Amino acid sequence: MTHQTTLGRRRALAISGAAATGMVLNVPMARAGVTGADVTRPEGVSRRRVEFRAPDGVRLVGHLRVPSGKPGPRPAIVLSNAMTSVKEQSVNAGYAQRLAVSGFVTLAFDQRGFGESGGSPRLHEDNGKRLDDLHVAVSYLTSLESLVDPERIGAMGVSIGGGLAMNLAAYDPRVRAFAAISAGLLNPARARELMPAYPDLLAEQTSLLRRYHHTGELDYIPVVRTPDVPPSQPVLFDDPIAAEYYGTARGAAPNWRNRASALSLRTILVDDTRTSSDAIGRSAGLLVVGDRDVSTLPEDHQAVYDRLTGPKRLEILPGVTHNDLYDRPPVDTAAALAADWFTTHLH
Repeated sequence: MTHQTTLGRRRALAISGAAATGMVLNVPMARAGVTGADVTRPEGVSRRRVEFRAPDGVRLVGHLRVPSGKPGPRPAIVLSNAMTSVKEQSVNAGYAQRLAVSGFVTLAFDQRGFGESGGSPRLHEDNGKRLDDLHVAVSYLTSLESLVDPERIGAMGVSIGGGLAMNLAAYDPRVRAFAAISAGLLNPARARELMPAYPDLLAEQTSLLRRYHHTGELDYIPVVRTPDVPPSQPVLFDDPIAAEYYGTARGAAPNWRNRASALSLRTILVDDTRTSSDAIGRSAGLLVVGDRDVSTLPEDHQAVYDRLTGPKRLEILPGVTHNDLYDRPPVDTAAALAADWFTTHLH
């Protein structure tokens, strides 16, 4: 059932991340197939560490999950991280594993500059480059001819990654369906509405941009405030919702660091993960959000849903917060909805 509700305006936007061992499989884009040892085999799913490269030479590292059982090309899903997240975190891996159990090949990878992937500057968010690399990831999947059906590709993302998954579906006709979970669905106009301090934030970020252009240097700050971070220290997301996940054992991951460029905030202020809803066309879109999400607002999901022109579904989950859809039981609900959506629309 599609749920539509009338929601009161939130007081403010609290953006919360809105974010192995084994053989390396370095498969050139033109080469078909994957070879190498499995790293894990839980629930009948093999997980392989893979590498692929962007046209500028940046090495991207991911986990490719392949269901066991029926051989032959399968539908595949590329996953888009939350802000600052890496592939080991449950915000990504939890969905990747569940979708693989449901029969999809899934690819979760570290965005450039983060985790095991290459690229510089390090630990710097840039939605434009992230979207470029998502296109590269689709090309990589289509090169795996023995595993992936190139006519059945989907995209899924969480938080800001959800908005980027929608962008990918809008601008890459190889992607036939998307699922956006607790999605960051902003454009500059909406960001101005939600952030009273928007002009001051933009001015501060422009000053940092000027310094970067002149010196090539970035200032780095913690992503969230943890007990060891003094009150006087600026952080990227000075909000308890972000700290609840990234500042505790819940968000701990070997390749994640509580550090990012201060200029990373600019991508939220000036980039657009919303307007692509007007360009989706026939691509099928699923939106899932909790009715208690004050970070990526239910009314923004409703507004995007209203503008989608292809097959669409909106689920607003009662009693669910933003972080609940990272690693709490509501992930089971969202992942099941996504599996059903992709099964229907990647047939």
